[in-house]
Amino acid sequence: MLNNLSKTILERQDIESIKPDFEKVKILNRSAAEKIQAIIFDSEKNTFHILTTNNFPDHLQKLIKNLEEKGAKTKIFYTDFDSFNQIALDWYNQIEKQEEKKAEEKATNQNAEGNNAEQLIQQFFNEREKKDDGDFILEIIRLAFQAWSSDLHFQSEEKGIFMKMRKDGILKTVLEFSHEEFPKYLQKIKFISGVRMNIDYLPQDGRFDFMVNINGIQKKIDVRVNTMPGLRSESIVMRFLDSTNSIHSFTEIGFGGENLKSIQENLVKNTGMILVTGPTGAWKTTTIYSMIDTLNNGRKKIITLEDPIEYEVPWLQQSQINYKKGYDYEQWLKAVLRHDPEVILVWEIRTLETADIAINAALTGHLVFSTLHTNSAIETVSRLLNMWVQTYMLAPAINLIVGQRLVRKLCHCAIKRESNFAESEEIKKVLEKIHDIKPTKIIEFDGQIYHPVGCPDCNGEGYKGRIAIVETLEITEDIKQTIVESWKIIDIFAKARENWFLTLKEEGFIKMIDWQTTLEELRRVI
Repeated sequence: MLNNLSKTILERQDIESIKPDFEKVKILNRSAAEKIQAIIFDSEKNTFHILTTNNFPDHLQKLIKNLEEKGAKTKIFYTDFDSFNQIALDWYNQIEKQEEKKAEEKATNQNAEGNNAEQLIQQFFNEREKKDDGDFILEIIRLAFQAWSSDLHFQSEEKGIFMKMRKDGILKTVLEFSHEEFPKYLQKIKFISGVRMNIDYLPQDGRFDFMVNINGIQKKIDVRVNTMPGLRSESIVMRFLDSTNSIHSFTEIGFGGENLKSIQENLVKNTGMILVTGPTGAWKTTTIYSMIDTLNNGRKKIITLEDPIEYEVPWLQQSQINYKKGYDYEQWLKAVLRHDPEVILVWEIRTLETADIAINAALTGHLVFSTLHTNSAIETVSRLLNMWVQTYMLAPAINLIVGQRLVRKLCHCAIKRESNFAESEEIKKVLEKIHDIKPTKIIEFDGQIYHPVGCPDCNGEGYKGRIAIVETLEITEDIKQTIVESWKIIDIFAKARENWFLTLKEEGFIKMIDWQTTLEELRRVI
């Protein structure tokens, strides 16, 4: 706030009434201000306001000259030594206290988690006018991660810009910005993300990172940013990538029993293809990295092509798509075999050419991993055939197809309740199918199911964390023969059933009976 001073010679009461701009005061450090008995305390447009005793006119002139050389003007105010020493120099003490308070506040924020972090977001929002725009938006983003969200959305709508956090797969509206105030925060996000600030009519991709303190350990969090033009403003989605949390054990992801056995048996093979399928946000990345980590012993050459590289992993030769410079999947796949890898990761099969080259690599002595967006493992075969991949190439190339979805895990606060008639009938039907397919897999149902309640540990949601529901389609010799002879889904599914294949829904019900999730979650996801 500009101090409107009507005179240039200031007495003690005049200085006491000054509200200094601490950012301007910090232009000179305390020792320099004491030495030359001058302080910059305010500015108006391009004119700096300087308070001085004028006891050292030569030093004062050097300061003025230095500012003028940088294109600034100066306005000088005079006072006596006692007023300068006792009041003006005390501004540095105020700055020190203010910075200590900021440091304490930052430490508190960095240690906040879950519901505490979410409450701090609202508190910060209410005080945003007092904070620097860049500091405010970065702190909000950091706190959103610490509130256990996987991604953060700034969504443009008619009423305003809504900030939404996705926690355990569910979007929750947290803040609302007006269309008038949001552009200044949008520009700050664009700046730190490294995207072009003057482009608002095309989607853009960017990245930045920040540090957090989790359980006393400093961690770097990468943020992948995408901007998209809208009717009134650009919308932004940020995805948080924690490189220290990129690799999980298969049981942590959700694999167990026959599914885990299928994974383990196929990872020891030297050739063939393993595909992981599912929608965006189904932990395909997590599963792929966990598979690669099992093989990543430093004695095998593993080459990846990713879009983008989400986590840097030691011992891997990682490469990233660059469409602007003509570096795409096809170019990479044609050259990769010259690098003599044992294991190849093709991040996603999108075109027939990509599929053909990946399949050829799988048929010529390489273990190939890739992903595909399909609704189920069975549909993956159909999708590849519909892309005109030849059956005689596809059948011998694929070893295993993994389909997965994510459901929220029940918090410890959940309680048991009797299932109603409709719920009991639905559960019994699915269990009968499982028992028909796998007579040895007897699953008892006592008529009770768990119900989410909510507590401080889960922010009142009733759920905490997520777990994958998985299906694994092992391409056995008889399934390969079926693919060649009859590539209809119904025939492939029937043959898979003969090999004890269970669907995502059936595996989900097994996890529900095991009290890991709820019937409502299964209905929402599958």
